[in-house]
Amino acid sequence: MLPEFTLLGHRFISYNVFAILGAVAGAVLSWRPLRRAGFSRLGTLALLVLAAAGFLVGARLWNVAIMPEKYGETFPWYTLKMKGLSLYGGVFGTAAVLLAALAVRKRPALPVLDGLVVPTAAAFCLSRVGCFLNGCCAGIRTELPWGAAFPTGLPELKFGGFSFSTAPVVHPTQLYELLLAVLGVPLAVWSAKKLRLPAGGRFFLYGAWFCAMRLAILPLRSLPYRDGITGVFYPLLYGVLIAVGIAGAILIKRKKTADA
Repeated sequence: MLPEFTLLGHRFISYNVFAILGAVAGAVLSWRPLRRAGFSRLGTLALLVLAAAGFLVGARLWNVAIMPEKYGETFPWYTLKMKGLSLYGGVFGTAAVLLAALAVRKRPALPVLDGLVVPTAAAFCLSRVGCFLNGCCAGIRTELPWGAAFPTGLPELKFGGFSFSTAPVVHPTQLYELLLAVLGVPLAVWSAKKLRLPAGGRFFLYGAWFCAMRLAILPLRSLPYRDGITGVFYPLLYGVLIAVGIAGAILIKRKKTADA
């Protein structure tokens, strides 16, 4: 679509720009929830830097684990290039940093996690804009009227060592995920309020929604992973996380009722 653009005489890579915008938006929106948790200004800033590092390290290691064949002398695992990053590895890396910091400070995690629903959704959506402009993370072929044409290079476009010179129409899965991620925020907030869930309700519901969204769109995505990764590992992972989200909401609701 628009992998690169020029602004004021400088060339920018769309994916990198929106990835940075997503990180900045997430950090800015996370400031208040972290300050409410008792972190000082300097402590909040340090935590945000560590969380960003946790995301990058986790995203890279996860990608190495599921695609070891991609790495070697020309593309070492420790590269700082903004590619070869897996979302869920980054999420788990950030979560590890955040939960460790809250444990050290002896602060309850669930209210903070509720407060981070909007920041993480905003960061994800901005990154998906970058993916759409870059043409990465797109879907499989489609004849639907809203299909998008991206530059060649998707796995299914290559036959016998040759690639088509014209881009096919594929599912714009980046936009599917963006729209559903946005829709999930008010739904999680409304549902948590309607069900009178205590702290943690929004987090568990949104987590379940987000993983369900990823599971639903998974068959439409064009991914370079082995069949076992796309056909077994990720569906199983999403299913487990959906169950955890639903179970978490049920447990905190029961605890609230028992304490009443």
